[in-house]
This record gives sequence, structure tokens and C-alpha cells, in this order.
Amino acid sequence: MLRVFILCFFLIIGCNQQKGNNADDSNNAVSKEKFQVAKKKQPVLKINNSAYYVEDIINYAYYTLSEMNEESKDNPEVKKEIIKNFINHKLFLKKAKESGIAVEDAKVKKVLDNFKSALGKENLSTYTNKPVLDISRLSDVIKEQLIIQKFLAEKLKSIRVNEEDLKDYYDDFVKRYKGVTLYHIYHLVTDMAENAKKARQLMRNRHAFSEVAKKYSVGPSKEEGGDMGYIDVSNYPEPFQEIKDMRIGSVSSIIKSDYGYHIFKLADIKRNIRPDFKKIKSKLYSELFIKKQDELLDNLTKELRSNAKITISDNVSFVLSPKSAERADN
Repeated sequence: MLRVFILCFFLIIGCNQQKGNNADDSNNAVSKEKFQVAKKKQPVLKINNSAYYVEDIINYAYYTLSEMNEESKDNPEVKKEIIKNFINHKLFLKKAKESGIAVEDAKVKKVLDNFKSALGKENLSTYTNKPVLDISRLSDVIKEQLIIQKFLAEKLKSIRVNEEDLKDYYDDFVKRYKGVTLYHIYHLVTDMAENAKKARQLMRNRHAFSEVAKKYSVGPSKEEGGDMGYIDVSNYPEPFQEIKDMRIGSVSSIIKSDYGYHIFKLADIKRNIRPDFKKIKSKLYSELFIKKQDELLDNLTKELRSNAKITISDNVSFVLSPKSAERADN
């Protein structure tokens, strides 16, 4: 859930333009290009006593909508998701303000300045060939998102992951985990077919694999006599997959690949191996923290929505053209 809010924030700030250095001349010129829309007589959405219009939703997710084709905009599932995120945004914003969360204008200005600096002096329409919203609306959206993020950050401070939680999560993890098979192998690889043939012939004459590998192999395990220890061959290139069909104690024939000429010896197999708790403890912590974070935010969202009266109009359309839109300042 938190990731959704953050994603929306960065999508939104990609949709606006900058004012020029000469405020009067620039404003007059830009006003001719702006996609300004007026409130319609009938709202498309009501949350408690607040009414919202299609333009409010467009302002919230303008960049997302402007990058969509018309078919996607008319997709009922896409509309549903955008409206759902808009409702969640407004509910979290209201709750944050009720909790006393505020953001200084200086911080909003800093984010806005960073955006304008990254964008440069070019009007965004140069790149999108589409009309854009004005900078004041962008500032409002940024401020709302910063308030929500600050509110959620405070909520997430309550999350705790202790040792007992980790061990319980590990037990569940092991139950779901499909144990891997580990192969103890020796590996010899050469870059010349002739050397591979000489090495294989020495093995047929009962020379130890490790001795032959130290003499002919060019692989990283040469100094260890080709001993790679126990490995999960599924994580290795195609030549290593031949090991799965070998018998313990057997030596493979010469296997040619893009990497050279390979000879393997299979020393042992360990099946259905489970990961050690200490080795994956940090991984489990990250997974469990994210899980608890998502649960907290999901529960908070459900609580806010259950206590709100929400009415959504049928057939909401996000398709508005500059020609058909009335000016907001009329």
C-alpha cells in the first residue's frame, strides 16, 4: 500500500510545466496552452460531505492518464483502480490532517524546485505534445502527498519484528519451502579440446580427478583440484545440468559448451536441504517487516473506508479534450 502512494507521488510530479522568467509575458503565453477544466454541475464522486469531479481525479493522476491510450482509459478495471487510489488518497489526507500532520511550505517549495530544476526550462509539452496542468496545482498535489507520507511514516514506527516473530516466520517458511538438491562435484574445464581428451584419458587410466584438474583445468577451482563442494546446479550454466543424470562416483564424458570443454565428477548428493535460520535471518526480517507493513496499511485503509460514506457515479470518463473543456477561470 505504501508503495502505491509513493508511486502515485512520482507519477504525478512528472506531469507539469514551469513558468518562465518573465511572469507576465510567460503567463499570458502559457494560458493559451493550458489544459484547464471547469467543475461540472454533477460530481462523479462523493466522500462523506465532499464532492469531487472528474477534473479532481485527473489532477491527481494526470501523468498516468495522459500516457494511456483511449482504450485503457475506458477499461472498467483501470477506472476502478484509479478511483480507488483517489479515494484512499483523500481518506488518508483527511486522517493525517485530523492527526495534526502538517508540512512546511518551504519543504513543498524545495520538492517543487528540485522538480523544476530536473525538468529544465523546457515546457513539458515539448516532450509529450500534450497540454499540461499549471504549477500551482502541482504544488497542491505535492503538499498533499508529503502530508500523507509523513502520516504513514509515523504509523509504521509502531511495527516491531522480534526474535520470536522471526522464528515463527522461519517455521512457516520451511513448511512452504521446497528443499533443494545439492551436488558435491569436481569440475575440470579447458579451452582446448585436445587438453580435455588428454585429461579424460588420464582419468580412464585411474589417475585421480584432482591431480588431473590441477594440471589441465583453467577453471577457478583448479587449485582445489576442481573441488566445487556442494552446489545447487540449477544456479549454474547449461553444462552443469548434465550432473543431474550422473551416478555418485561417476565421471562424465567431455561436454562442449561456449565456455570450453568440461569434465565433471559427482562425489555425493544431498537431497531436500532446508536453509539454515542464521543464514537467511536478514532475508526473513525484510520479508516479515514488509508483510507487517502491508497488513498495517491494509487494515488502516479498510477502517477508513468502512467509516466513510462513498458514492461513485456510473460511467465515469477520463477522456476530456482541451476543445471541449471550459476554462477554470471563467
